[in-house]
Amino acid sequence: MSEGPKVIFEETLVCPVCKSKTFKAIDYLYDTQHAGKLILSNWYCENCGYRFRDVKPYEAREPKVIKMRIENENDLRTIIYRSAFAKITIPELGIEIEPAGMSQGYISTIEGVLEIILDKVGDFCDKECENRIRLAMEGKIKFTLVLEDELGLSFIKSEKATVKPLILTNSD
Repeated sequence: MSEGPKVIFEETLVCPVCKSKTFKAIDYLYDTQHAGKLILSNWYCENCGYRFRDVKPYEAREPKVIKMRIENENDLRTIIYRSAFAKITIPELGIEIEPAGMSQGYISTIEGVLEIILDKVGDFCDKECENRIRLAMEGKIKFTLVLEDELGLSFIKSEKATVKPLILTNSD
């Protein structure tokens, strides 16, 4: 059984928003069963309320592809960890999200991932696209969620999820 998170960094910094020295930065090292060791950042300003949260890997594993077919509302409640280095694809919804330099990892449910996608791509998505994502969030559209993680840290906590090695090519 793993222990709880351990504080590995704690400091008061200057807030990037309000510029006061009230920005409490705390990083934790957390050893998880599925993703290995993670750094959990929870930074917040006591003055203006600005928050920064992030989950980053502490170590790498073998690259992998994880797929899960979402067929009902119960599947939407499945826990998922998407590392900051994982690509998300949902072919049926035309969604493909590449990891970027400022990508953040997160732990959520599959429904929560759809909410994050809707929040992030809402401006780039027409009404039809937005409606399809909402229908998927309600369990009215079946779809496949695919995670391609070069560091092999992401997971979907379900027996329905399949995991295969990710074959990297020279162009990757």
